[in-house]
Amino acid sequence: MNRVLKYSISAMLAGFLITSFGYIGQATVFAAPTTKNTAEQTSVILKWKGKTVSQKGLINQGNTLIPVTVLRDQLRIALSYNPGTRTYSLGSGYKQLNMDVSEYGVNANVNNYYIYDYEVKNIGGKIYIPFKLISDYLGVQGVWDPSLKSLSMTLRVENDIKIATELLETKTKDTLFLMRYPTVSGLGNKEAEKNINAVLEKYKTQFIEDSKEQEKKRDSSVDYMYQAFQNFVVTYNENDVLSLAVDQYSYTGGAHDSTIRTGFTFSLKDGKVITLEDLLKEKNPNYKLELDKLVEKNLKDINGYYGQFKGLDTDADYYLKPDGLAVFFQQYEHTPYAVGIPTFLIPYNQVLPKGTSLFK
Repeated sequence: MNRVLKYSISAMLAGFLITSFGYIGQATVFAAPTTKNTAEQTSVILKWKGKTVSQKGLINQGNTLIPVTVLRDQLRIALSYNPGTRTYSLGSGYKQLNMDVSEYGVNANVNNYYIYDYEVKNIGGKIYIPFKLISDYLGVQGVWDPSLKSLSMTLRVENDIKIATELLETKTKDTLFLMRYPTVSGLGNKEAEKNINAVLEKYKTQFIEDSKEQEKKRDSSVDYMYQAFQNFVVTYNENDVLSLAVDQYSYTGGAHDSTIRTGFTFSLKDGKVITLEDLLKEKNPNYKLELDKLVEKNLKDINGYYGQFKGLDTDADYYLKPDGLAVFFQQYEHTPYAVGIPTFLIPYNQVLPKGTSLFK
């Protein structure tokens, strides 16, 4: 879907109230409508830093859901409402979760980066957020006790650095540029900090230059503006490692837009980009063979798979998440456009020897 249209829909269909206040592919923009049937829902005891809170979570269709008011009242994460865009925002900076609530459901993004494998729900007029989303992007971790049906939450121990979202918005005669890009500061090693920012700056600048070259080839008979957008999300920020996913979107006419995704994983010790080989080969010399088998199996499960996967390159596209590697492919690379960007989460224990961990 044209992302400008997606943004417009988000603004138009934002919500009306908050009462108390495997395979990842391209999905529909809107979540399910308000849930009224609670037959499939199970209550979950919630704890914050070891203390039980008064409100309960829910298990709904296999997902543990947390009331947004628990995040506001117990975790002290700021919750605000913008009447102009009709958007509820939880948190700030690169961890800000934005939620548009309407009769169609809840449309959510993190730092303006749309992530379709999480479904924020409006249940009985209250907003519930999947704990997996909170854990992956809002800096909270949890321990599940199946016997008590309880979830104990604490803050993640993250790298002591600052990540800022810079915005560059410009318009030429024929193209709109909207670039959100990260800058990193607060590292003890200033040379490493400089290296990381240089890589991210170069990536953004190259996209703008390529877009301007495309603009020169523009058909003078068309009456719409070209679009070039960049957004990012932080996917891992622990153990002196920083990982991000960056999407560069463009629309220059025709039936489809285009999105290029790049994963950046940096060592904060020296500022170097970490490849899959850097990450895994020392601990598992057979990592590539094992990853190839897992990825191929997942690709074969996708309807329309072209059947041409020959194995991952040493510089294959990936980013880190708290619970595994996210390996992905570009649009059209192995699957039709409608599939989007096929992404496969590989748990660490499937590619690391038993008893070992990635960074220890």
